[in-house]
Amino acid sequence: MSSAQNSLPQPEERPESFSLRKVSTPGRMTEPIAKELSECLCVIVVNASTCLRMLAADPPNVEGARETALRTIRSSNRAAEAVLRLSALFTEKK
Repeated sequence: MSSAQNSLPQPEERPESFSLRKVSTPGRMTEPIAKELSECLCVIVVNASTCLRMLAADPPNVEGARETALRTIRSSNRAAEAVLRLSALFTEKK
């Protein structure tokens, strides 16, 4: 055991707040991730609506719809990354 490990209080010596701090840290970290995820989802909805509007135009704005679809894909990937980060906070590494 390293000297750093020896300096930590043993489980029976730790105050209750020691474990509460450990548990509350992921909770604090989820807020910015949840905010990022929410923003991504809002952007996805706006982009999808814009894409449909561009395709319904007469004549259809195919190039604009294509660019909007690409932005939607990027936002979807950002949302997926946020979910993975959130999941990693609550999953033990093996």
